[in-house]
Amino acid sequence: MKQTFTKEERLISKNLIEQLFTEGKQLKVFPFRLVYLKTLLHTNYPAQVALAVPKRLIKKAVHRNRIKRQMRETYRKNKQIVYDELTENYAFIITFIDTKEWKSTDLEVKMKTLLEKFVKTIKENNNN
Repeated sequence: MKQTFTKEERLISKNLIEQLFTEGKQLKVFPFRLVYLKTLLHTNYPAQVALAVPKRLIKKAVHRNRIKRQMRETYRKNKQIVYDELTENYAFIITFIDTKEWKSTDLEVKMKTLLEKFVKTIKENNNN
């Protein structure tokens, strides 16, 4: 599978994002919070993802944008962890929940941990 992050993989539906925050379940691996929801998607991909950095935590747009770039890159490199395991469609949002910037290498380790935790949670829920 290509290591790209195409438009079809991005979560842009406002209704689905609202539904995520009202009905979704969440996981945390500091400095990330993942809110996920099983849903029907009209794409060839098993998941759609949105990435967010809150303005109230990171005040300057330059810093927010840099963190979002780092998050996109780390997700793009590690999305295979999720894609290999998912059998149903999911929508999720990954939010940065720290007040300071991180190094890309540290963020990548945390993103891997978060995605592995997500896959493990999904497997446990499917077995029950």
